[in-house]
Amino acid sequence: MAAYIKWCIRVFIISSLFANALCCPSGWMTHGSSCYHFSHDTEDWIGALQFCRELKGQLVEINDASENTFLEAEVKLRKNSFWIALSDVEEESTWIWMNSRQPLRSSSFNDWIPGQPDNYGADENCACIYSQANYQWNDYPCHENIHYICEMADDSTEVVG
Repeated sequence: MAAYIKWCIRVFIISSLFANALCCPSGWMTHGSSCYHFSHDTEDWIGALQFCRELKGQLVEINDASENTFLEAEVKLRKNSFWIALSDVEEESTWIWMNSRQPLRSSSFNDWIPGQPDNYGADENCACIYSQANYQWNDYPCHENIHYICEMADDSTEVVG
């Protein structure tokens, strides 16, 4: 009987892990309640926003340290800079998450490189995870072509209430 219970527990755990792996579309990764796509191609910031929407997602908005740590680790493996959905293009120094339209407040989570954002050359209005400075956030010219991260809700997340 004890062996049967152990077998049932193993089957349940393996089934749960396998089911979670199937929640995201092919080419996407699961973390928390989201799926993420790390691009192989490069786009300017507007192109990245549009391409993520074509994939039925959105350019990533980073909500907390856990999500940032996951993204940073994945970006480090790829050794490139990646666009995120943060911009001050509408009003200088007012950083907005462009999908949710939520401002980045001083009390919000952020991972800016020390001294950033600095709007170097009066031409840096979009944010990225920057490979050349310890994979922290940097303001960067929106017209530059770099990689990007798309995010979508994990369809397996149970809605309660």
